[in-house]
Amino acid sequence: MSDNTPAYKKSNFGGAFFFLSEEKRRALGSVYDFCRLADDIVDEGYPDAEQRLINLRKELDDLYAGRAKTDIGRELADAAKRFNIPKEYFADLIEGCARDLKTPVRYETFGDLQWYMYRVAGTVGLMCIHIFGYKNKRTEKYSATLGYAVQLTNIIRDVAEDAKINRIYIPKRDMEAFGVKEADILGLKDNRRTRALLFFEAQKAQELFIQASQLLPKEDFKALLPARAMGNTYKAILQKLIARPCRLGDKKIKLNKIEKLLILFKTWRNRL
Repeated sequence: MSDNTPAYKKSNFGGAFFFLSEEKRRALGSVYDFCRLADDIVDEGYPDAEQRLINLRKELDDLYAGRAKTDIGRELADAAKRFNIPKEYFADLIEGCARDLKTPVRYETFGDLQWYMYRVAGTVGLMCIHIFGYKNKRTEKYSATLGYAVQLTNIIRDVAEDAKINRIYIPKRDMEAFGVKEADILGLKDNRRTRALLFFEAQKAQELFIQASQLLPKEDFKALLPARAMGNTYKAILQKLIARPCRLGDKKIKLNKIEKLLILFKTWRNRL
């Protein structure tokens, strides 16, 4: 029997949907599906990945012009219009995903990495807050910063998985500071230097989560309950990474259903 459960419900973002009305849930689902499609195009090893992204850009143009041709495009067109989501966020997301097709994937500085993190994660946060609703302009900075924290957590968690396809997202300057070479990452060498490097990156992610929490305006605290649920989920993943301690090549860190439900309950309890 096939599993018809929507993909978002199986992801770490599923908890956010729990706090939304049916209308907002459908809209967020369409955003998730579009972002997931862009991500899959560059991660699944398609030989025509570049052309697929070109086609996705064309569908983005079409859906904002009222000429969507695919189911995903039609659903996103409705959400974008209903919640006034700027087209530029989706265009930037596609640009960020396209960067993963440039082999090898390397970043010189953390500033360079932020360029990428804004496009593949910061933009997603900005899309989401249009659906959640917000009043204070500073909430946009909150959502982008939370996106950086989430993406950096993903980078630390997936460093071994990415290394297997010749992708290193950890900045070269950071690697040099800890005496870690590309060969150490690509060869999944678990030693004192690589652990120290990963711990350093984890501390950066922790600081980004703290910065995000300080940026959330009081008047938008309740409306951004779904965003806080997503953030708390990834903070829990980061804590697990730090507690291991961070090691190259270990089994991918995940949260079980009970852990996810507990996070949702604690976030809901702190909703006001």
